Amino acid sequence: MKILIAVDGSLHTQKAIDYLAKHRQMFVNGNEFVVVHVCIGVPGHVARHLSKGTIAEYYTEETAKIIEPVKAQLAKHEITNYRIDARHGHAAEEIIKSAGECGAELIVMGTHGHGLIGRALMGSVATKVVAETDISVLLVQ
Repeated sequence: MKILIAVDGSLHTQKAIDYLAKHRQMFVNGNEFVVVHVCIGVPGHVARHLSKGTIAEYYTEETAKIIEPVKAQLAKHEITNYRIDARHGHAAEEIIKSAGECGAELIVMGTHGHGLIGRALMGSVATKVVAETDISVLLVQ
């Protein structure tokens, strides 16, 4: 099975990876992971004043800040069966696109655990992913 893990560098990401490792028989052994990180896109009104190289460097640096600790955590759990998918744009939309493109059968995300009122007021990437995909989603709190 192909499992997409959405990472944002938060404690919630760490908890999701720890959960997968703890349930190795169910999630890790024999499965393939796609680790996706979505960097917030540079707004058009800013991008037009920057070179393409500067923007690319920004995305590379920002992504590395998130991905390198995730790689270290995966290594700590001896999880090596993954590839990285670095994207930029709207997080929920890009996570769903990545899952569809790679053929994921499960999306795993850490969640902040805001209650119903918190989600209604603030919105949530996890809430949007659950609402807009037909792929099963595992939320780890």
